[in-house]
Amino acid sequence: MSDYKLDTILAHAGINSDEKTGALIAPIYLSTTYQHPEFGQSTGFDYTRTKNPTRLTLEKTLAKIEKADYALVTSSGMAALVLLFNSFPEQSKIVAARDLYGGSFRWFNEQEKKGRYFFTYTNTEEEMLAAISEDTDYVFIETPTNPLMVEFDIAKVAEKAHAHGAKVIVDNTFYSPIYQNPIALGADIVLHSATKYLSGHNDVLAGVLITSDQAIYDKLFYDQNTTGPT
Repeated sequence: MSDYKLDTILAHAGINSDEKTGALIAPIYLSTTYQHPEFGQSTGFDYTRTKNPTRLTLEKTLAKIEKADYALVTSSGMAALVLLFNSFPEQSKIVAARDLYGGSFRWFNEQEKKGRYFFTYTNTEEEMLAAISEDTDYVFIETPTNPLMVEFDIAKVAEKAHAHGAKVIVDNTFYSPIYQNPIALGADIVLHSATKYLSGHNDVLAGVLITSDQAIYDKLFYDQNTTGPT
């Protein structure tokens, strides 16, 4: 992680990242495949579903501004959500805020009907803290929520969740890293619909998952490469 201020990180994003050409600004790589220098050698890039230089620059920048170690960019916010939840064990029990982005709730509801996951919905921070128990596997927070703008104290929820062995996921779409860094407050995973405030809204469709837990990142990276929501 970097100790630079956010403005500095953004101003230097992608600068001097292309050593071969010396391009000052990171170029947009459209290649789907990459040539190996020799048999058994790799430049670190093989197939764009797995890794792409432009996407990697974006991921490094997003991790830095969220004060985390790793980021994975996806094709949309919902793609990020589905990638994340598909990495969870079947029958996982999740405590979540009741006021949620409609797409998230529809998908949660569908998965619960199929018996994949079980959700306990809470309306307030007090209800959420009371609902977290030894049976809880994950806690899912939007703060502020979409659309009612209900707020949750991430640090307080994370402390209770971790005491019971649960992981905390925060959808940080509304505040963005400008106003809130959930990882620094104790969250294990941050989710964004990058289509919204991260991109300026209306010109980019994307999602991102961010964490400082290498085991979580490794699992998500494997699943992303396998299923392809890039």
